[in-house]
Amino acid sequence: MDILIRADGVELTNKLREAVNLKIGRVRRYAPRALRARVHLHKVRANASPYQFRARVHYEIPGNDLVAEHTAHDPVTALDLVAEKIERRLRKRKTSRLARRVRDHRANSGRWDALACA
Repeated sequence: MDILIRADGVELTNKLREAVNLKIGRVRRYAPRALRARVHLHKVRANASPYQFRARVHYEIPGNDLVAEHTAHDPVTALDLVAEKIERRLRKRKTSRLARRVRDHRANSGRWDALACA
């Protein structure tokens, strides 16, 4: 999976780049077929405020893409919060897909048993 990082008004240091790769790459266990993750770090305000930096993550996965955004006082915190959001959504998506697969399998297996007995 490719991780594309774009920084507007934020200095992209090695520490910040490693944090992006660690936090966004961690979600691979819920979406192993993900094609690409686009991370956009943006400085919203010039003055210091609690909502100074915005982190936006766009996951390109088969089916509907996932997008999450969060603001915080520094880019690493915003990145951490948006990574939690996207991880929570991917985990919910994966468990619902697995539950649907199990439910469909159970419904279909009962149908074959009834046909075999007839």
